[in-house]
Amino acid sequence: MNRLPRHRLALPLAVPLSLLAATSAWAQSDQGSPWYLGASLGHYYTNNVYRSNAAANSDRLTSLSLLAGVDTRLGRQRLHADGRFNDNRYQDNSRLDNRGYSLDTGIDWETAGNLSGNVDYTTARTLADFNSNTGIAPTTERNLQTDQSLGGAVRLGLPGLSPFTLEGTFMRRQRDYSLALWEPQEYRQNTSSLGLLYNASSAWRFGVAGRYTKGRVPVNGFEWDRKDIDLTAFWRATGASSLNARLSRSTSDTFTGLTGALNWTWSPGGRWSLNTKLSRDTGVETYALGINNGLADFNRVQTAFQTQFNYRITGKLTAQAGLGVTRLSRDHDIALGGVRSKDNSKQYSLGLAWEALRNVTVGCQYTRLDRDTTDVIYSYNAYTAGCYVQGMIR
Repeated sequence: MNRLPRHRLALPLAVPLSLLAATSAWAQSDQGSPWYLGASLGHYYTNNVYRSNAAANSDRLTSLSLLAGVDTRLGRQRLHADGRFNDNRYQDNSRLDNRGYSLDTGIDWETAGNLSGNVDYTTARTLADFNSNTGIAPTTERNLQTDQSLGGAVRLGLPGLSPFTLEGTFMRRQRDYSLALWEPQEYRQNTSSLGLLYNASSAWRFGVAGRYTKGRVPVNGFEWDRKDIDLTAFWRATGASSLNARLSRSTSDTFTGLTGALNWTWSPGGRWSLNTKLSRDTGVETYALGINNGLADFNRVQTAFQTQFNYRITGKLTAQAGLGVTRLSRDHDIALGGVRSKDNSKQYSLGLAWEALRNVTVGCQYTRLDRDTTDVIYSYNAYTAGCYVQGMIR
């Protein structure tokens, strides 16, 4: 089951991806310590705060973050939590000043028999994108976006059929905005599934499941449902490479056809690692997969690709490069004003992090996002560049 990731990278609004990666790596790097505490301070420049193709609206942003996390075992159970509190201040657009947070917590449990599972809760609040949905005109008002996700899975090994496992899952997701104009984009969505896993070997696992999704928009009562038959496969090619794939036959109120996702991780050790994700699905499901450059619509299918490459230049210096591409094409989209409309985006990122001391990292990041739509009001390009310092104790 996929956990809801931290919020997508909003160029003038969010913490750089390299800083989030550094936090995650620090939390996992020292197996002798189950907890960490930290703080970071960053200063960034963005050339297009409101993601507009009209008047110039550049600004500088200072972000202060407090970090904490734990990852420990309690008998057979594993408890984990990562939290972050952000205070963001703009130099010229002080009305956009905001405080945000993110929390990712959960427990993996198992019994002495064949029963195991997990329960996870995530939540995040950030300044929402000013120009991200073709159903609402771009705005310059402060708008806080809050995402929540609560889910779990139960797995039962079948006695006498040791390679087979029965798995049931449930996930509730919801999104809220502080700005009334964006209430039509709020949603409540419940997803449940029941399936069978076949553990062919230590390297291969296959699965088949039925999945049902029901969602609604609270402000206007709009509802949708979706039915999926999922075929899944997991392949651990080597100790350094793994591939996780899903192919689904999907039927909903707005589309019928094939959807799917692929996640490839390659970490051969030594100096570098690569993570690549590919998805053809609705925006909400793409967002949940962790692809940050997509549009979070709940009723339109898009094709999205994201890859991130990390290379350790020296023992203390690491470089990062990322690429994300999203393609959305739809017939008779009134919002985009075309019989055959498009909404495409590309995101690029470059970063450099230096471990100045054992518990102190200094880094810089550049990120650019280009969006091209049939209706030019939604087209723009923007970039953010800045540096940060982060300290941790364990």
